[in-house]
Amino acid sequence: MEILKKQSSTRENLGLLAVLEALEGQEQTTQRELAQATGLNLKKVNYTLQKLLEKGYVKFQRVRQNPDKRNYLYILTPAGIKAKSQLTYGFLKFTLDFYTRMEDKLLSCVKEIESSGVDRIALYGASDVARILLGIVADRAVKVVGVVDPGYAGREYHGCPIIPVEDLSTWSWDAMLITSIDDPDVGEAWLLGEGVSSDRIRKLS
Repeated sequence: MEILKKQSSTRENLGLLAVLEALEGQEQTTQRELAQATGLNLKKVNYTLQKLLEKGYVKFQRVRQNPDKRNYLYILTPAGIKAKSQLTYGFLKFTLDFYTRMEDKLLSCVKEIESSGVDRIALYGASDVARILLGIVADRAVKVVGVVDPGYAGREYHGCPIIPVEDLSTWSWDAMLITSIDDPDVGEAWLLGEGVSSDRIRKLS
């Protein structure tokens, strides 16, 4: 999505915030443990720690008498504690901005679907995008009849029924909107493989 492509600095800041939060109250750790705690890969953790050290947000020292030479004390500095607070507010602003833009994009998509005469849609992908869209259509003419997601184990998603893959052809819907946060082309290929015709598949533009 365009907002994410333009926010490389924001994504880097999110990495900094994730590591700072993981270090808070857990200063003695390994990079592998930081990777597990933050969901970042080891290369990204190493890069992020170097950035934190350069900025003076973290200082480290070897743990004396520790047989595991990979262990360090990563200590948050006063500047690091302040930066963590600032990054948290920045993340909240980014999140709110993202949701506002996503709502605008989804509302435009819904209006386009309505203007084409479609009034029953299904969604492919139980994601935050789907959740936002479900809120948008609550008082619109177009209705979401269900959500398709082969990787989702629940029976419903935010009050909307999950359509079992094996029942996809028996449900009544006019168009399938891809709301997965993964590559939409992958979702489209999966739907085509399940027998959904291409003229019934819609993607966010």
